[in-house]
Amino acid sequence: MSSFSIRAASLLAAAAALPGAAWAQSSVTLFGTVDVGIAHVTGDNSSRTGLAHSGANISRIGFRGTEDLGGGLSAGFWLESGFAPDTGLGTANGGLAFNRRSTVSVMGPFGELRLGRDDSATFLNALIFDPFLTNGVGGTNAFVMNGAPIQISNAISYFLPPNIGGFYGQLQHAAGEQLNTAPTAAGEYNGGRFGWRGGAFHVSGSLAKLQGTTQALDVRIRNVGASYDFGVAMPMLLWASEKRGTVEIRATQLGVKVPVGAGEIRAQVSRYDTVGSNADWTKVALGYGHNLSRRTQVYGAVARIHNGAGAQRSIGAQGVAASGTNLGGKSTGFDVGIRHFF
Repeated sequence: MSSFSIRAASLLAAAAALPGAAWAQSSVTLFGTVDVGIAHVTGDNSSRTGLAHSGANISRIGFRGTEDLGGGLSAGFWLESGFAPDTGLGTANGGLAFNRRSTVSVMGPFGELRLGRDDSATFLNALIFDPFLTNGVGGTNAFVMNGAPIQISNAISYFLPPNIGGFYGQLQHAAGEQLNTAPTAAGEYNGGRFGWRGGAFHVSGSLAKLQGTTQALDVRIRNVGASYDFGVAMPMLLWASEKRGTVEIRATQLGVKVPVGAGEIRAQVSRYDTVGSNADWTKVALGYGHNLSRRTQVYGAVARIHNGAGAQRSIGAQGVAASGTNLGGKSTGFDVGIRHFF
């Protein structure tokens, strides 16, 4: 079933029936992704095989809508929930919840003011400059290094208007909403992201701080990414840092996407360094997605992690947990699956 819009015909009919009444045009769209496959992950002494999900794109279902308010203004909402098609359960403790995104917006020549739970500004660079979009066995670890949030609740976000010569930007504040006599409360997030996209070139950087229960547990996030589309290949580079108290982990990753007929090759090499220690690891990944149509893709990927003497990172997939590795050990994984947009 293709994407569809449900026009607010009943409201418009009511407007026509009521003298002097006027209703702005509005629409609501149902959208989503179903992505399920088979994954195999291996640690030093054990392995797991099973049905996994979200190997190419996150499985989700959502509703979004807009209303024309006139005078160049519009209002909108977005409700999005993740789910696991291998079990049929929602990813919010087994239930469906709009914890991926639940926002309402006002948009106009000034830009966009958005309220509610949303992607954190600092997560977006890790997403965009990863050829695997952070998914499956091949996805980057640059957003799960040291406590930075993926989505953030209680967020107030302002976005620059889209017509300023390729420049874009976002400022985001999220209240901790915890009882605290200090100026800031645990869970408070303040961040921003700014970039420029022109022709084949794209560059973006972000910076944020997530308040901890004590100053020693504050998380400071920085990242910058860039890509250039040569047509025959699009290389991309991401540098990221997460510092929680005195522990800082830095990531440097080089990725590439190469179109091949109806498909695309994806590859990435990443290095993760824990400053001042040997808890470091390296990850390499290679994948391919073949489009059967505009909405349906079959895909596969393989990845391997090499740990330093003080690290024991391992590869997992959504729906198939990592099997674990020893300190200084290795982990491998592969997945194959089908992704369908609706």
